[in-house]
Parts: sequence; C-alpha cells; structure tokens
Amino acid sequence: MDPEINIWLNKNPFTDKKKAKAHSDAILQQLLKNTLNSSTDLQLHKNQHGKPYVDEPVYFSHSNSQQLYAYVITTRCEVAIDVEWQQPDRPLLDLARRYFSAAEYRDIEATEKSEQAFCFYRHWTQKEAWCKLEGGNLWTYLSKQPPSDQSIYLQEVNNIDGFSACVASSLPFSQVRINALGHL
Repeated sequence: MDPEINIWLNKNPFTDKKKAKAHSDAILQQLLKNTLNSSTDLQLHKNQHGKPYVDEPVYFSHSNSQQLYAYVITTRCEVAIDVEWQQPDRPLLDLARRYFSAAEYRDIEATEKSEQAFCFYRHWTQKEAWCKLEGGNLWTYLSKQPPSDQSIYLQEVNNIDGFSACVASSLPFSQVRINALGHL
C-alpha cells in the first residue's frame, strides 16, 4: 500500500503580507525540522523556476488563499499543493473559456450551475499543483490538461470548508490526511 500524504493547515492571523510571510516561514521551518527530526533551521533555496527546496532529503510545497495556508511535506517524492478559496460571484465560465482547454471548458459548462464552482476550482487547483510540482510557469499550464499517463499523481482535497485543494506528486499515495495547526 502506498503511504499517505499529510497536509497541515493554518489560518494565518496576519493580513499584512510581510507579517503573514514571516509567520508562514516559521511554520514551514518547524514542519521541516519535525519531518527530519532535527532542531537545525534549514536554508531555503529556489531553483531556476522559483521552486523552493532545501539541501536535505525532504520535499515540500505550500500554498495560501485568503488567510488559509496549506503545507505538504514528505521524504518520499516530489510533491506540490495548491489551495484556492471558492470565490462566490466570480465569472468562472468566462475564466474557463479564456484560460482552460476546450474540453475543460465544456466539462464546466455541462456541469449543473450549483456545481460549476467546484468543477472550475478542481481544474484550477490540479493545474496549479501540477505546475508547482514541475516548477513551471502557471500561464503555460492553464490551457493544458494534466497528463493521464501516471507521470504525475493528482489527489483532490474536497473537505476544506469553502476551499478547493489538490496535491500533486511524482509517486502514488493512498490517502491525504489533513492536520490543523491551531484553530481554523
């Protein structure tokens, strides 16, 4: 059986971007240290595409939307996460027509009106998690559909109230476990 992936969620108390980033960076440091069973702070680097990494055998990704921050860390394989607030009253069909493939647009358009937001954000978070996994530029991924050849594995995360999320990895995993850091 494939191992599980853990997601840690935190409602960042800061709306100021500098303070929110410092808070998020501190949480990421602690999660990395816990994963590696270490007390030493890790130096974060970015590759040529801006993808963060450390010089240790650990893979991680983080994402935020509104004040919800999500972190995923594993020692097993490359991993990425995207989380998006399901914004009400957003012109989702217009955005899908503009940015998504024709097939994805038709999928959203054919979905019941009450489920279109869920369908739109499912596609969006898959694309963004896939992009983060490969370290690319989101705008080049929007019109593409994720590969179906199992070169990447995508797992939707639908049980975060008001948000959509997706985890992408280079190896399969059995389930996603959500952990809250503090009060959500």
